[in-house]
Parts: sequence; C-alpha cells; structure tokens
Amino acid sequence: MRINGIDHVNLLTDDLDASAAFYELVLGLARSDIPIDLGGLRGVWLRDGDGQAVIHLIDRLSMPESYAGHNPGASTNGFHHVAFSCTGFDDCRARLEELGIDYRPRHFAGMTLRQIVVQGPDAVNIELNFVAA
Repeated sequence: MRINGIDHVNLLTDDLDASAAFYELVLGLARSDIPIDLGGLRGVWLRDGDGQAVIHLIDRLSMPESYAGHNPGASTNGFHHVAFSCTGFDDCRARLEELGIDYRPRHFAGMTLRQIVVQGPDAVNIELNFVAA
C-alpha cells in the first residue's frame, strides 16, 4: 500500500454555516451538499479547485448520539493540525491580511517549503504548505 496524499479531513462543528463560511472565505473552498443521504446527519463538503471534497464539515448537533464526547473547540487531544498542499503564497498572505485573520508565516532554512498557519473557528489548526519552484 502507498499513501498518496490527504483525501479529506472530517471536522465537527456546532455552527455549520459559520464554519463553512470560514473555509470558503479564507481557503477559497467551494461548499457543496453531501451527495448521499447519511440518515439525518447534516453537513457540507468543501471542495478544492479540482472538485475534490477535502473537508467534510459535520454538524455535530444533527446526530448527538454519534458524537457524544466530541466538543468542537475543546481539547482535540492528539489532533494538532491538517495540512494542505497549496500554491499562491503571496496571494494567500494578502487575503488573510485583507480579512484581518491572524496567521503565522514560517520558512525553514535549507528547504523550499514556506508555510502559513491559521486557526479555524472550531480550534482546528490549518497548515498551508507552499513549495517554491
């Protein structure tokens, strides 16, 4: 078996609309309905520029019995961040500054990798990775 990259990340929220709006506005993802009936579970899929659903955003309150003990924004134990491979470092920084969103740019000496780290509305750290050509 070989892992080729991230397929998607599943995030729980208590405010589906606000969280979806954040990922649309900040990351430029496109909101879509979940394409199958999940038995009353509410959520949206957030798609990248190629149409891949990279974030499955789930309304925790739509099925509280399934997510008992999971509290968005509370300690996430071992989960620290999700990382996305990106292009357009300067555009991303400008967009975050325009929106007034705090971020941490990072560059590692000896690497062509630059990063921008932001925190989403449910205390999820988002690492945006930009590889210089």
